[in-house]
Amino acid sequence: MTSGVGDWREGDFRQRAPSPGSLAWVAESMGPGAQVTDCRRLTGGVSSAVHEVIVDVRGARTLVILRQYPGGLGLHETLANEIANLELVAGSGLPVPRVLAADAAGESTDGSPSLLMTRLPGRVELNPTEPGSWRTKIAELAALVHSLDLPAPTLRPWADSWIAPLAELRVPADAQRPGVWRAAFDAMAAPPPEDSAVFLHGDFLPVNLLWSHGTITGLTDWNGVHRGSRAVDLGHCRRYLAALYSPEASEDLRARYESITGVALDPWWDLFALLHHDDSQPRWIRRQVAGRRPVDSRGMTVRVETVVERTLRRLG
Repeated sequence: MTSGVGDWREGDFRQRAPSPGSLAWVAESMGPGAQVTDCRRLTGGVSSAVHEVIVDVRGARTLVILRQYPGGLGLHETLANEIANLELVAGSGLPVPRVLAADAAGESTDGSPSLLMTRLPGRVELNPTEPGSWRTKIAELAALVHSLDLPAPTLRPWADSWIAPLAELRVPADAQRPGVWRAAFDAMAAPPPEDSAVFLHGDFLPVNLLWSHGTITGLTDWNGVHRGSRAVDLGHCRRYLAALYSPEASEDLRARYESITGVALDPWWDLFALLHHDDSQPRWIRRQVAGRRPVDSRGMTVRVETVVERTLRRLG
């Protein structure tokens, strides 16, 4: 999620159907004789319009994914970055979509920067029948991502993230213990500690995972690749688990990851990721969940607050 162009996300672009020109580009990209036969919007995205497009390719029905951004906002750079990242992780063993075609400038798609990808099997699963196993598999996938020896820019904590600048961090309005947040902000004033730099997904959230029959079949949204502390990926996922489920689920994910890897998460970097929670997060999380499970928006901040406090204790 990016904040620099946040205003457009409140508009209706994500709800619009792709333009005729965009669908013609999809058909052309799929080869001679290809025809688009249907298109449906996929829910849950907050920073792009995503559609599943059905294409008839010489009698064969093919499902592809079309991601688009509105034109005129400089978002072609965001898309170009995702394309480069997808090409970087292709062949890595991760369950990632394959790039079929791209028009980052929107020249053939009526001005909308566009990416056409393969359709991965599965769906977002936020109501696991076996939560412990679900978290174990998330931790295993995170460990696999972090094991990749791939090049990426080094993460700069305040420059390469949508968190507010340190001086502008504010206690969330729903906080029950404001002192916990202020203590966390004070901890962030210390220089970031050295930690082993691993390959990071950058947006490692449950809503970016696809599942089929209890197996993870897709890891999507590749805009935030960096190298940095593994605690950043896990901290973002822990923040989400705390907000959506419970502090215990968040702590359990950390324990499972540390057991799998034999590496303890650095508490400063963990806390840095957790502090991305602010007053806007209940709204964005509700949109990302998109009705897949009940959402207790009012309790999110208090649940994240508990994990922040526990992480502060680890920091000492």
